Amino acid sequence: MDETFGSVLSQLPEDIELIAVDDGSTDDTKQLLMEYEKAHAGLRTASIPHGGASVARNRGLDMARGEWVTFMDCDDCLKPGFFEKALPLLDSQSDLYIFSFERVEESGMIQPLMVGDKVYGSVSDFADDYIRKRHLLVYSACNKFYRRRILDEYGIRFVNGMPFGEDRLFNYDYLRCCGCIETSHIQMFSYIQRNPDSASKRHYPDYFNTIMTLHNAKTDCFLSLSKGTTGSEKRAFTGYDLSQEVGRMIERFAAHPEEKEENLPKINKLLFGEQDAIRGRYDVLIVLGSRNCGYRAEKALEAGRGDMHVRYLVTGGNMYRDGEQTEAGFMAAYLRSAGIPEERIIIEKDAQNTFRNLELSADIIEKKMKEGMIAARGKKLRVGIVTAGFHMPRTKLMLRDIPWYEDKDVVCISAYGEHTRPDNWYSDPLGRNACLGELAKCCCVRK
Repeated sequence: MDETFGSVLSQLPEDIELIAVDDGSTDDTKQLLMEYEKAHAGLRTASIPHGGASVARNRGLDMARGEWVTFMDCDDCLKPGFFEKALPLLDSQSDLYIFSFERVEESGMIQPLMVGDKVYGSVSDFADDYIRKRHLLVYSACNKFYRRRILDEYGIRFVNGMPFGEDRLFNYDYLRCCGCIETSHIQMFSYIQRNPDSASKRHYPDYFNTIMTLHNAKTDCFLSLSKGTTGSEKRAFTGYDLSQEVGRMIERFAAHPEEKEENLPKINKLLFGEQDAIRGRYDVLIVLGSRNCGYRAEKALEAGRGDMHVRYLVTGGNMYRDGEQTEAGFMAAYLRSAGIPEERIIIEKDAQNTFRNLELSADIIEKKMKEGMIAARGKKLRVGIVTAGFHMPRTKLMLRDIPWYEDKDVVCISAYGEHTRPDNWYSDPLGRNACLGELAKCCCVRK
């Protein structure tokens, strides 16, 4: 605490008030604050029952009398000369100032977290830039100057009861109410990670739902404020943020196995979607290609086993991973080697993405039905679509945009490769990269 106070008091201008809130400490913090308060006229203190960071900061806000407000945590140290460099910026009359800072790891490694010098004429311009760049240090409340008038006028305070992320929600609320925004390369403070039991390292129950709350709040904020970005840019931003948040969740599994047990089923549901009931016979099985589609052809054989009438439509014009044949060509050879006769194999070898796979497959099946080569054995033509489990949610979204499938009995059949099973994708580098990438892509097709 002495280091933190010293970094501020050594450069605190006379016309700036310093408020320190003791959040129910059980050591000698309260006594030390009283001693500091006696020695420094610009310091006011408050001691409250322990309620967490939000309660403490809200108390400080209620006590504040200045035009501008900023925050510091007890493990921050203000950079020397910060006020001298930063206060002149206030002449630009923006409503929010965002400064750079640095993170000091336990190992002593310093990680600068930087923004450039820029004035945004409106919050919409800022939102546009953030959606495109995704790195403007919007999370922390400790690297910003806020207008107290805006905070009080709109009743903006920190949400109580959040296990973490209260800074983010506070900033999203503030962004919705401010005008001009300025970012600066000036480093405000050093965040020293010296406590092995800090908030970033402890176990959090219900981590998944907290992260999804923060993700939804972030996307709601920036998508609603942005006026100059395209729909595809907004969807890419949403997908990127979701995949990043899920990636950070699974990175915690090694240190917090209890979080894996609690959250992996929820993540898998998000990634793999709801599984269709796949029992029964199919009139045609569409097998979607990929660079590694052998496991998909194998799953199609399993789904069609014992049915001498099912047709297999293999689709994919990209090269299989051997570089010698197309995806469709490889899967056709695989089916032949398993004893499927040539007349039950249909090859589509032009499509180079999933949507075209589905479109061209529909055209081919319609043509084969008119020729009498494919027929419905029930009230509706039963179509099974075989693809990777992690690819299934996006496949289902695409199916909604192809009218041909609307009046068919469509069943999606998930196949799992060696790197992308529900029980191992998160721990396999190849599987993690593929699954998180697919999670981001899935958002790009959502309307």
